[in-house]
Amino acid sequence: MKFSHPIVEARLLKREKRFLTYCRMPEGEVIAHCPNPGSMKGNLEPESPVWLMDFGARHLEEGRKLRYKWVMVESQGTRVVIDTNCANAVVAEALKAGKIRGLPREFKSEHKVGASRLDFYFPAENAYLEVKSVSMGDGESSAFPDSVTERGQKHLRELMALKKSGARAILFFLVTREGSLRVRAAREIDPTYASLLDEAVAEGVEVLVYGTKIGRDGIEVGEEGVLA
Repeated sequence: MKFSHPIVEARLLKREKRFLTYCRMPEGEVIAHCPNPGSMKGNLEPESPVWLMDFGARHLEEGRKLRYKWVMVESQGTRVVIDTNCANAVVAEALKAGKIRGLPREFKSEHKVGASRLDFYFPAENAYLEVKSVSMGDGESSAFPDSVTERGQKHLRELMALKKSGARAILFFLVTREGSLRVRAAREIDPTYASLLDEAVAEGVEVLVYGTKIGRDGIEVGEEGVLA
């Protein structure tokens, strides 16, 4: 997935009010949109190198309140994509290219299931797939979620119900930390989610883990990983 606008470098100052990030650029301090609703634990160290998407001087004319959007950070020497909106586009691109083991290239996005929607549906296999973006971690290991996620809990319950109904149900962890191919449930942060994940695996919900390749101009699916 290629980034839609140029990427510029800055230094992280602080995150405020969840969706605002203060950064320092050579020309001075700027405010960038933070497209990550989680706690971002481990990815908020002041003075960390960050990369911002620059929508240009005419951003207001395009309906954007802020010129910049925070996309990446260097955390513990590792580049991390913190923009959770990237995950579905990256996975969709990989599916179309046949890069995801055991899944067809034809799918529908944002498929309605009950009162909510799951990210992908594969009509040929009656299979459903929900994507989770994983940015918290240390070294080669990552963990999800980085804050209590009632939405994530609901998705696990929906996947289990689909599996019991005879459909194929898949949870997809896209690890957006370079070099990390192991994911575990962050039981210390959300024990309910961790227990539901254990239950889902026992019920036959499939779990796929893939790393990422992160470049200056985009991000793509990398090697296959494991659920730890």
